Amino acid sequence: MRRVVPLIAVLALLGGCSQTTDGSATPGDSGSTSTGRTSGSDEPTGSREPSGQPSEQQSKRPKTIDISALDPCTLLTDAQRAEFGMDRPPRLEDEADKPGCSLSREDRKFSIGIYLSRTQGIEVYTDPPRPGATTLEVGGFPAVMVEADTSLGLGCSMILDVADGKSVDVIAHSLGDTDVKGLCQVVQPIAGAVMANLNK
Repeated sequence: MRRVVPLIAVLALLGGCSQTTDGSATPGDSGSTSTGRTSGSDEPTGSREPSGQPSEQQSKRPKTIDISALDPCTLLTDAQRAEFGMDRPPRLEDEADKPGCSLSREDRKFSIGIYLSRTQGIEVYTDPPRPGATTLEVGGFPAVMVEADTSLGLGCSMILDVADGKSVDVIAHSLGDTDVKGLCQVVQPIAGAVMANLNK
């Protein structure tokens, strides 16, 4: 299984999903759809901001969450990992500025990466607003969803705003077994569960 880390840099250069709904943002669908909501999760809601018009919610969050001492592999419980089909043991990627946790499946349909970005917040995508990036709200916290289709593979990332200049990135990654729209449907409930656990 390839590492998900290289996708982070690529995602910063790319736009996001193309679908906006009046409830849960669900890429590739024409209506508001629930996708595998887990108990205690905060499903993403919201809509894309027009290019050139900053969203007031991007600078607002209900509280600041300190991620400096967190272990990213604890941001999903054993039960949540099982619910999302992540049936292989989590693997810590201990990097100084962006520690991460890789979660994968035996069938290799997709993998998940959870990264604690200690030097970069969602303003990279919202200031100025990046055309095509989907701005959402997850559990009351601003978030951005971004797609990637590169030579490194396919990905859909949810970047969660937790503090000034800091974010938690949840990425669904595939080498082709799951398409980008499918990955965006996968990553949203997982990001909701991560946010619920962060906000406890």
